[in-house]
Amino acid sequence: MIKSAQTIHVDPGSELARALTDVDVAPVVLESNGAQFRVVRIADDIWAGYDPERLLATVRAAAGILTPEEGDELKEMIYRGREEGSRPPDRP
Repeated sequence: MIKSAQTIHVDPGSELARALTDVDVAPVVLESNGAQFRVVRIADDIWAGYDPERLLATVRAAAGILTPEEGDELKEMIYRGREEGSRPPDRP
């Protein structure tokens, strides 16, 4: 079960608030007791500017780019990667 995100209100005059205003320019990393946390801004509307007709036109334009042989080779690479795994050996 996914937990909902906890909201922490930040004082507008604080150092953290000033850093957050620059989050679009450079990444912000919070550090507490040696642990680091990356702060990512939540987009206002992820669907803003989405045009389904443009997407369909792009997909149609890309159709047929790969030859059948290249498609088969790509599928083999995907299946091989799934079998071998893509995580580093030191990560479960």
